[in-house]
Amino acid sequence: MSPVAPGPSGRAAAPEPVAIASPGPPSRRRWAAVGREALGAAVALALSVIALGHVMATDRVALLWYDGDSVLLPLVERSLRLGQPFEWAMSPALFFFPELPVYLLCSLVTATPQQALALNGVLVLLAVYALVRAAANELMPAARRSARITVSALALGFVTAIVLTEYTATATSLELGSLLLTTTYYYGALLAMLGTAVLVLRAVRTGRASVTVLVVTGLVAACTTASNPLYVPWSAGPVVVTLVLLSVARRVPWRPTVWMSGVLVAGSVVGYLLRIPLAPFVSLDPSTYVHPEQAGRTLAFFAALTDDRAGSARGDAELLLLFAGVVLAVGGTVWAWRVRTARTVLVATVLPLVTVVAVSVGVVVAGSQTPRYLEPIVTVPLLALVAVAELVRSAVRRTRVHRPRRGVQLAVAVAAAVVLVGGVAVAPGTVGAVAAARYAPSACLDRWADGRQVTGVGQFWTVRPLAAYASDDVELLQVRDDFQTYPWLVDLGAYRDAEPTFVVIGANDVWTTAVEDSLGAPASITHCTGFDVYDYAGTVGASVLQRDVVGSADAIRRERGF
Repeated sequence: MSPVAPGPSGRAAAPEPVAIASPGPPSRRRWAAVGREALGAAVALALSVIALGHVMATDRVALLWYDGDSVLLPLVERSLRLGQPFEWAMSPALFFFPELPVYLLCSLVTATPQQALALNGVLVLLAVYALVRAAANELMPAARRSARITVSALALGFVTAIVLTEYTATATSLELGSLLLTTTYYYGALLAMLGTAVLVLRAVRTGRASVTVLVVTGLVAACTTASNPLYVPWSAGPVVVTLVLLSVARRVPWRPTVWMSGVLVAGSVVGYLLRIPLAPFVSLDPSTYVHPEQAGRTLAFFAALTDDRAGSARGDAELLLLFAGVVLAVGGTVWAWRVRTARTVLVATVLPLVTVVAVSVGVVVAGSQTPRYLEPIVTVPLLALVAVAELVRSAVRRTRVHRPRRGVQLAVAVAAAVVLVGGVAVAPGTVGAVAAARYAPSACLDRWADGRQVTGVGQFWTVRPLAAYASDDVELLQVRDDFQTYPWLVDLGAYRDAEPTFVVIGANDVWTTAVEDSLGAPASITHCTGFDVYDYAGTVGASVLQRDVVGSADAIRRERGF
């Protein structure tokens, strides 16, 4: 029986009843449970496919497959496959855990980067469902299994609904839901945030933190912080604040608070210490992102983004959904505080509220104009959704209405059927589109190379998708507009002894000095959709490229200690 918080009168709240197993042989009950879980997983898969299909049918697919940031892990996989030295210049987010291992596994069972990225996106949404399902076990221990599965599927449906409102190709909008499907917009920290919440709920429900819970929590905190420091303000910090506040208010025992807070702090510190030997891979210190003096500009920036998002019906729908998530957290907190409810429910409503406030205020105080740092406002309210569902269930139970009305059961069945039918309808087209997807610009570059082993250079946004999707015979190095190496999300090992002989000039590139003024006239110019190839093989320009590009890369590697 789970411990409960004291009620308003100071007496212990009524304990939650334990769900009574259905009559019948144990084997039959087990198979029934497996069947229900399989149905829930099928609904989650259908929702994930629907979300992916929508992204692929809109301009948002460019962000999923061809954005300069999104192709990072395909580039890492390509570098590993070609046996290049692992000398990567990353951002403060290293993506070593869990993003890189997951993507490498996806690439093993797929044939193209598009397929691997699509599979990765589906797996992330399924992981969200699994973590919410685990949270439902902690928050609704007395509810029927079918109720816990339904609420978990509803939570993923909430995320899918947000994704369905998004359609542009930019990462600098308030279209936050579909970022979950990408590999480089911090889904690892978001999943770690939900996983940490589940572990905290387990400790709070049992009134103690088992060794297993403490070890797993510490490992999640250490590994995620080492890979992405955003875990601390997104998860560890809000959890510690929530537990301490509720313990001071005598709504949560101090024992799980002290143990879980201590492990989270220790794990985060270990994560930061692990970043010391990883320093050569980090291009910028996270502190360089903090500009408190720009807080006013940040407020104006996000006000303009909100106004822009509200300029369409789909944008209004997304803003309403995001607002609904915040309302769930606020309303759930007030409700859980006033009634005699299990303390896990109170934690699951207060934690999302604290997280939303911390993230929102933190972005403004840091002076950041990067919308993706607000991603937790999409996922953390899912905990509040499950908690409110338990509050509703408890309220119904106290009115002695022990069984859901047939209307509710019918509505759930119809909704599940609609989602499954929708998933089945969308799946063939989505799978076919993923299988057939090719990046046409890289095909033009491959035709120009004609099987030759060639190396070229170009600017970040132009060459990265080309580098990810071109054949293995074509190597592309990213440079600044002065042909100095640009050490950002790139393998510096690829520059070792490189012999660049051509320049890719994108239609949207900005060169402060014309390429021909820097390198001379090219031997030939080949036009492709969106870019031109200036071939300097056999000219003086090739020597200049060798000197400037490779020479600057050598200096950067020495500076980093590679």
